[in-house]
Amino acid sequence: MAAVEKRFGATDGHIRMPEGSLHYMFGFVDITGLPEEEIFGCRGKAQLLGPLLEAKVGDEVYLTLTNLGMPGRPDLDDSHTIHWHGFPNQIPLWDGVPEASLAIPVGRDFVYYYKPLHPGTYMYHCHFEPVEHIQMGMVGPLLVRPADFDPDIPAFKTAYGNGTGTEFDREYFVFLTELDAKAHHQIAIVQEYDWSEFQPDYWMINGRAYPDTINETNGSVFPNQPYHARIRANSGERILLRFVNLGYQQHAIQILGIPLSVIAQDAQRPIGIHGENLSYRKNVIYIAAGQTIDALFTAPAPGKYPLFNRNCHKNINAGTAPGGMVSEADIFAGTLPPQPGPGQ
Repeated sequence: MAAVEKRFGATDGHIRMPEGSLHYMFGFVDITGLPEEEIFGCRGKAQLLGPLLEAKVGDEVYLTLTNLGMPGRPDLDDSHTIHWHGFPNQIPLWDGVPEASLAIPVGRDFVYYYKPLHPGTYMYHCHFEPVEHIQMGMVGPLLVRPADFDPDIPAFKTAYGNGTGTEFDREYFVFLTELDAKAHHQIAIVQEYDWSEFQPDYWMINGRAYPDTINETNGSVFPNQPYHARIRANSGERILLRFVNLGYQQHAIQILGIPLSVIAQDAQRPIGIHGENLSYRKNVIYIAAGQTIDALFTAPAPGKYPLFNRNCHKNINAGTAPGGMVSEADIFAGTLPPQPGPGQ
């Protein structure tokens, strides 16, 4: 057991689509360890996806949320929260639902406490005016390692613990969201938007639309979209895909030519009444809004394998194809070095 201390800021910013358009958004930024006099330099630098929150079973997680305000909309004094979606044993105070807990006003902090008891893939998001704030980008990935996780020992580099058959060599998030350009524009120019008219123009994996999904460049090219969606592996390695859907639509994701073994849904393994492993194979992952699915595959022969949404109208950018929820799995002949961290 260890103490995990993180600090996130809530603010606004802009994200870029492949054709060059910029879209106003809300989101989170990692300000862990920054001196107090420097944190407000992160205003307007929200990222999509939000920073990764990672812990082990039994860790004590202290997550401070600081509401930095929104320089792009200084008239907005929205409060914010963090809700750990799917966390099974949280008390209301730290659950992030403002009606039953606390919401953080501009310029204030609040410390959330979590003690995860179950490994798996989760997500977090703001639960203040959630229809708007989730669509605007206040979402992020969250994973809990088993207590015996050890990346240096193959038998203990697992998704759900030693002896569960969930060993992996590399892991990637496939985090699905959509973007309605009209909604983001209306909010940017201080106009109301009727959310019953939600109609996406862009469909994204890890905060980017194709072809940006396969561009591993970060920094100045994607200052607020730090996660690419290109899967890289050596032939024969076991790859763990952590599917997360925090959009508003169901999606159907396939890697052409690579069957996937589903080992968990919503951080729950499919186990029979006598402990049988009931994991199952799928060619297409159907994932509903608010769901997570963990899937494994063994990397096949070297080559490029397309990853895409089977709902073909979601593979476009503002009506232009190709785009949207498209990426690729690049399989190498043993030349890749070990993966330094999730998605890298």
